[in-house]
Amino acid sequence: MSRPWHALSVENATAELNSRLSGLEPEEAGLRLESYGRNELQRVAGPSAARILIRQLQNYLVLVLLAAAAISWISDEKTNALVVLGILIFISILGFVQEYRAERAMDALRKMVAPEADVIRAGRMITVDARDLVPGDIIYVEAGDLVPADARIIESATLETVEASLTGESAPLGKGTAPLAAATPLAERKNMLYLGTMVSCGNGRALVTATGRETELGRISGLIQQSEDEPPLKIRLEHLAKQLAVLVLVAASTVFLIQVARGYPILDTLIIAAALAVAGIPESLPFVVTLALAYGTQMMAGKGAIVRRLQAVETLGSTTVICTDKTGTLTRGEMTVREIKTKDRVEVTGSGYEPVGSFHRGGKEIDPSADQSLMATIETAVLCNNSDLEQGAEGWRVAGDPTEGALIVMAAKSGLLENVRDNHVEVMEFPFSSDMMRMTTLHRGPYAMRVSMKGAVETVLDRCSGILGTDGLRPLNQVDRESIVQAAEEMSGRALRVLAFAYKEQSADEPRERGHMERDLIFTGLVGMMDPPRQEAASAIRVCQAAGIRPVMITGDHRLTAGAIARELGISDGQVIDGSDLDRMSDEELYQRVREVSAFARATAEHKVRIVGALKRWGHIVAMTGDGVNDAPALRASDIGVAMGRTGTDVSKEASDMIITDDNFATIVAAVEEGRRIYENIRKACSYLLSCTFAEVMVILVAVLAGLPVPLLALQILWINVVAEDFPAIGLAVEPARKDIMKARPRNPSEPLLSRSLLIYTLGVSSAIFLGSLGLFLHGCYIGDSLGYARTEAFASLGVAVMYNAYSSRSLHLSILHMNPRQNKKLLAGILASGLAVLAVIYLPVLQPIFETVPLSAESWIQIAATTSIVVIAAEVLKRILPGL
Repeated sequence: MSRPWHALSVENATAELNSRLSGLEPEEAGLRLESYGRNELQRVAGPSAARILIRQLQNYLVLVLLAAAAISWISDEKTNALVVLGILIFISILGFVQEYRAERAMDALRKMVAPEADVIRAGRMITVDARDLVPGDIIYVEAGDLVPADARIIESATLETVEASLTGESAPLGKGTAPLAAATPLAERKNMLYLGTMVSCGNGRALVTATGRETELGRISGLIQQSEDEPPLKIRLEHLAKQLAVLVLVAASTVFLIQVARGYPILDTLIIAAALAVAGIPESLPFVVTLALAYGTQMMAGKGAIVRRLQAVETLGSTTVICTDKTGTLTRGEMTVREIKTKDRVEVTGSGYEPVGSFHRGGKEIDPSADQSLMATIETAVLCNNSDLEQGAEGWRVAGDPTEGALIVMAAKSGLLENVRDNHVEVMEFPFSSDMMRMTTLHRGPYAMRVSMKGAVETVLDRCSGILGTDGLRPLNQVDRESIVQAAEEMSGRALRVLAFAYKEQSADEPRERGHMERDLIFTGLVGMMDPPRQEAASAIRVCQAAGIRPVMITGDHRLTAGAIARELGISDGQVIDGSDLDRMSDEELYQRVREVSAFARATAEHKVRIVGALKRWGHIVAMTGDGVNDAPALRASDIGVAMGRTGTDVSKEASDMIITDDNFATIVAAVEEGRRIYENIRKACSYLLSCTFAEVMVILVAVLAGLPVPLLALQILWINVVAEDFPAIGLAVEPARKDIMKARPRNPSEPLLSRSLLIYTLGVSSAIFLGSLGLFLHGCYIGDSLGYARTEAFASLGVAVMYNAYSSRSLHLSILHMNPRQNKKLLAGILASGLAVLAVIYLPVLQPIFETVPLSAESWIQIAATTSIVVIAAEVLKRILPGL
């Protein structure tokens, strides 16, 4: 086909599909069903539960621990082996629960396909399973129907559809049959119906042009499948795990070879290597990271943000760009009258559907009923209207068309609504249509019949011969017409949707045919309305910008509307790139332009994915907010997708990582702050755990290389790593955010989990722990009468060092002297529990033979407490001298 469907006439489109207005014959429909396939979206099976479980065992750290367990078992250290295996099972279950997320985005898309469709076949209207529709079928749709396939309209009777979920356009779109230009954007194709959209008014017939995967919805389905990236935190943790695994294997292999070369028995050497492997693995790290993320999700839920994937919490905290949809996200999603132009300009205050506001002229509040032209405009808006205003449990809502609803809200603000309705009875109506571009009603009033009209400016003006001016009613002249058109263009330039209003009175016996009624009307005024920005969105955007986060607006709405909203919210200076511009741009051109442009209009699903991709090429961590089907691919392609809970479609929610329950952009800012807190806590916890891990490795490695006995046994190391370290780590995971956390610039997205400064800090603290533990081991060997006493001293010194290090790790910036101990009582409880765990192993008779420990003297405890305090000293010095911790 040389031209798109919307550019073809009805006759050419029908001929192209070898169809006819009487519909396909059943036999032909059957053949086409075999050829094109069923009208359903492709099913893509997600990973099975078994596959997710196997994936947990593909972690480098897990493989090292498996090897250590196998070595322990071979060496007849079955208790060690069982403990290690128990830890592995625990870690694997945690990972499995975290990753086990059903991939339901495709199921949600399939639910959007209408279950049944009215179709004309062989000249008869029948109802069929929507999955059996084929290109060439003639379908019938009416108000309330879900469109069952993409189709070219061939008949239209006041047909309107709501396509916000597909295009981002919030207002109903009038439909017709006239061919359009080939380059017409998706949001402006008035002669097409699209799968999954809703018919809001009228009825019509349409020629099916695409089904299943070939529809616009099907193409979006494909984009969702193609867009799946690993979360940044997961990548960093896997990289860290790989580095640790290599380090442990090198250290264990070195010790094994040296000991074998010295003539030690192979089994004894394997036990030492296994202990070294266990020492080098921070077994608590996956648990602590998961805990920090899970606790963060609870905090976010209390603020209106539901996290669907744990890794998204950290990712949001490191966000550098937030790509946000306009409709319902930055704006209220509720059309609101902002301005009325009669003989002069009148501003209308208030926002959304709540009927609270006032009318202002020249900065002064006025009474609408005291102004003839203003009152006539409001009366006409009420009479030429089929919508109503309702108050429910969740606030005010409009029953009917959003544009007409905005006019009803305007009338309610004026106080004229009920009076106008009570004094007029509708006699007849000529409904609005995209072809006529106007709506006309006839009412019986208290003194005469009243004709009321609203519609496009030029259409209404062409039917007017009078105007209500400053001196009352007078003839409408050419100067008036030009002035009105100019005013309408100026209002449109400010992204207002403009409607013109006119009326006349006629006697009861005058003709009631349309040609007579729509002649010699009296022009009353223009009304400009828009979907206004949320008040809280503006302040939230300012907070984002102060935090170094760049907001980018991507909408399916018109360029003028996008530019006006972006300027009003402070997102951009008015520069806007629209869909036609994007179509002409190569990926490289877009890559360059996204650095300077922060507003995009008439964007399709493919455009949004390209924009997100271009931003990610610059190294940004991109969050994408949205509520429509057209947002779903970009939500999935971004580093974190944020769907709207109230207005969001099932598809956008299933494609997202997080859902904002109140549809409030400001909630995202709170989530960003929480994400930053969580990431800082994860970094602190990693440093805390690894400093002890590195110290254990160094203690064993140096002792063995020096020809000394192994200072720590595998079970002792496991008790420190899994029990004693865990309790304080829980407290670190929930450490409150520092006060200036949202004044800091986003961290470099390419920065590793342990930055250079943090790695130096970790190694410095680790060296202090190592020196204290090895020194006390040597001291124990000197004063003690057994190797067990020396090992117990080394074990106890590690336990005390863990407690010192935990409290010092609360902040990588503040001295412990400036930390408020009451601010984190969970950490204090964790430190106490850690101390009790160490004492239990040393003094409980039931545990002493398992861990091969002996009671220590009071003198030894004093020496341990004093020696390990160098950990605090080292931390204090490093905090002062290391920048960028």
